Amino acid sequence: MRPLGRVRYAVPPGEERAPGASALCQLRPDLRGGAVGGRARARAAGAVVIVIPAADVRGGRCVRLLRGDFTHETVYAEEPSQVVLEFVRQGAERLHIVDLDAARGVPDVLSRDAVRAAVMVLRDTGATVQLGGGVRSPAAASAWLDLGANLVVLGSLAVRNPEMAAEICRAHPGHVLLGLDVRDGVAQAQGWTEAAGDALAHLRRWNDWDAAGVVLTNVARDGALTGPDLEGLEACIAAYDRPVIASGGVASLEDLIALADAGASGAIVGRALYEGRIDLAAALRLFPTNPAPRQQHG
Repeated sequence: MRPLGRVRYAVPPGEERAPGASALCQLRPDLRGGAVGGRARARAAGAVVIVIPAADVRGGRCVRLLRGDFTHETVYAEEPSQVVLEFVRQGAERLHIVDLDAARGVPDVLSRDAVRAAVMVLRDTGATVQLGGGVRSPAAASAWLDLGANLVVLGSLAVRNPEMAAEICRAHPGHVLLGLDVRDGVAQAQGWTEAAGDALAHLRRWNDWDAAGVVLTNVARDGALTGPDLEGLEACIAAYDRPVIASGGVASLEDLIALADAGASGAIVGRALYEGRIDLAAALRLFPTNPAPRQQHG
């Protein structure tokens, strides 16, 4: 990601960033400068996956958590709106924005304002915005869609109050994603702090809802750069009839190819972009998209 004026690239304690080229380029010379090797290009040629940069907001800043742990946070930027604009400048056509404070049930005015600013600044770019974190009522869903988000992500609400979540899906068909955060096969709620039942059971129930798809996050891999949970993804796809967007663990272009091969419709990428392990432009060239015209709410 091209440096921004107020973006501070950070590495958590105990880790080192290699000087010069990104770790990906050092390990794979065929990917240096955004070029993709023949084998990778051949494997990806028939696969479709939307590369979705992530902006997680806490305390008004752009951060990443390690494995959903609020005590292990790395701050990457002071102004999330500038981060998402930079992603769009590099070619991103869809973005994933999350209010972590609201997701945990402790709303923060700085985060709320920063997320609102990020959504609003993207309204005229043509990018698709999916917004999550604390969307726990019909009024909240409508407010974000009216502000300019194209999709809202229902996480805790979908596993804790399925009746209300289904109602929101009916009210906004095609504009709701269901967020399934999983740890050891168990759904997580309230900012990954509470267990909420068998994950596959939730997926099977959600088949009857008019949602646009599911965002599947493996909490144990989120922010860890350990590679995606392909087995969990395949189980999710087998249980759920609509598109599945994978999140957690993506560290390389090879990981994106593996997700495409496994059947993911989209891949959310966070820390790997912020720390230069994945070049966004190279990823978008690997998986070019031809999106349908942007839907406007209402």
